[in-house]
Amino acid sequence: MDIDKILKASSEKEAKAALAYFLQSYTSPAFGALPKGEIELVVLNVLEQLGAIDSEPELYELVSKLKVTRTKARSLIYNRELRRSSDDELNQKVINLLKRPLIQKDGDLYVLEVENPLVSDHLRSQVKKLGFVSDGSFSPSIVKLGLDAITALIESNLTAKEKAAVKKALIKAGAPDKSFRGVLKATLKKIAKKIASNAGEALMDQASDYLSPIIDAGIERIKETAEELFEDKKGK
Repeated sequence: MDIDKILKASSEKEAKAALAYFLQSYTSPAFGALPKGEIELVVLNVLEQLGAIDSEPELYELVSKLKVTRTKARSLIYNRELRRSSDDELNQKVINLLKRPLIQKDGDLYVLEVENPLVSDHLRSQVKKLGFVSDGSFSPSIVKLGLDAITALIESNLTAKEKAAVKKALIKAGAPDKSFRGVLKATLKKIAKKIASNAGEALMDQASDYLSPIIDAGIERIKETAEELFEDKKGK
């Protein structure tokens, strides 16, 4: 990491603010009282203020810029996120991940790439509380969920009012008239089938076109996308 280049690219105001933050943090509660791990997080925040790293860096960014191992990079991200994010913010990050899964095995398996280790733990905890298991044996950054698990997870992140509106919109578009979970599960299967027929494989960006309106409870957008999914049924 070229510190001189970073400082030259920063304005005087940014540099002064970063220095002030570092000195205030390092001298609180007393000079040199912070443990090594906390000092590392302070320096990481300084680098963010100076634009040297992203506000939510990926593992490889820290590995390549800080010259640390992936294990160290994961630890830095985890501890930093732990101090920054509330449960509501972690929930929102999980919701954002649910919009872009990689769909495999004819819609029976949903793969999420989760670079942030704390978000990964939060997601797995939610899945466990719902009575399901998640598979992360392949990689700590990969979370695999079955159809029932991702259906329950999406359902748990919607309010009762949102679920009622989404269910009504999906049934009107052609989904089978069942419980909300039944309607959602049938819709997810249709999404997998639609994407596979369009591209030969399930792609995250395409899945997002159909999933985002459901997860965001965007009723008007659901009407547009869901009708495509169930057009074969409505044509019978």
